[in-house]
Amino acid sequence: MSRRATGPAPSPGPAKPRVRPEALLLAAAVAGSALVYAPFLGRMTDVYRFWDAPNYLTVARTLYDVRPDNPLLAYVRTPTYFLRHFPVYPLLVRGFSFFGYQRALLLVSILATCAATLLFYRLCRDVWKLSSPGFLTLVFLYLPPRWLLYRSTGSTEAVYIAFTLTAILLLERSRVAGASVAGALAALTRISGLMIAPAFAVVLALRRRLRDVLWLALIPAALAGYFFFCASKTGNFLEFFSQHGDKMSAFLPFGFLPELFRKGLYHQAEFHILLALVYAVGTSRLRPFPVIFWYCAFELGLHLFISTEDWSRYFLAMAPFALVVGFREVIDTRAFRWIFAPYVALALVYAWGVIPVNGCRPDIYLRLLAHLGLLPEVGL
Repeated sequence: MSRRATGPAPSPGPAKPRVRPEALLLAAAVAGSALVYAPFLGRMTDVYRFWDAPNYLTVARTLYDVRPDNPLLAYVRTPTYFLRHFPVYPLLVRGFSFFGYQRALLLVSILATCAATLLFYRLCRDVWKLSSPGFLTLVFLYLPPRWLLYRSTGSTEAVYIAFTLTAILLLERSRVAGASVAGALAALTRISGLMIAPAFAVVLALRRRLRDVLWLALIPAALAGYFFFCASKTGNFLEFFSQHGDKMSAFLPFGFLPELFRKGLYHQAEFHILLALVYAVGTSRLRPFPVIFWYCAFELGLHLFISTEDWSRYFLAMAPFALVVGFREVIDTRAFRWIFAPYVALALVYAWGVIPVNGCRPDIYLRLLAHLGLLPEVGL
């Protein structure tokens, strides 16, 4: 019996290229904001007038030259109030205003979120060497609910986180000058960025790189430059802090709790105690990662002394690290993956519920657009 000749096995065709994790994560970042906007399509003004977007819209349009007849003064009484809003985010809005100022409010936040997503993923994968960096980054996009809300609206949080992550990545790669510039931009976005300087200084000292600490002076220097600008407008170098006097009234840990008890809001007092506990535990679990450990330690120390009932927003400055990286072993489990989908649904419900009830009054917002010469954007 003759044997059938057999040739070499046919080689398989070229493997189809897999979709890069970065592309999927960027899609998830944009999709999250799109879902936040979904109930408001056709009436996006509800999103545009969500606080603090009208204030930043005013700064972006006027560059702090606020006239006494600005309609928002019905809320804040004095034009100097707008100096409490740092310049980086409104300048970016102005830079993208060729899309329309109102659209730019959201576009800047979405683009900054995309940048933060890539940076966080690269840090998880390449620097911190965490398991499941893609899933941790996906969680980062939605935890906590206020982050989903503020990264999708006219707020500074996404820009701040993007610059902070840039500073961290550059420091991890020993590029201290670049890290200092990114830290300065973060500080000119939110005052929390000032804590980057002492945190990085401790890290550099532990690494015996004391000469490089001098670069970190750029961060307070940038803030000083803004304070000199405030002094040129008001005569008060510390005008920014004057506008936040309520938060400095009891500069001690949990200094606002007595006021909550006085109002009978003991349930809110318990929430803030538990919130501080979660962030403190998450921060303590970051010790294998000195850069973000010291950053969160200084941030937590600062914010515990700030007398405000809005800790859940202020703590967003450290949420990606204290909540996601700090609790990485809890998040990277099968149980959490099952729970995550209904959690995202609830986070969206939260955003949908908050947006219509925490905005500038519709009639005042319409007058603001007219005052700023933006009435043609009403239908955007």
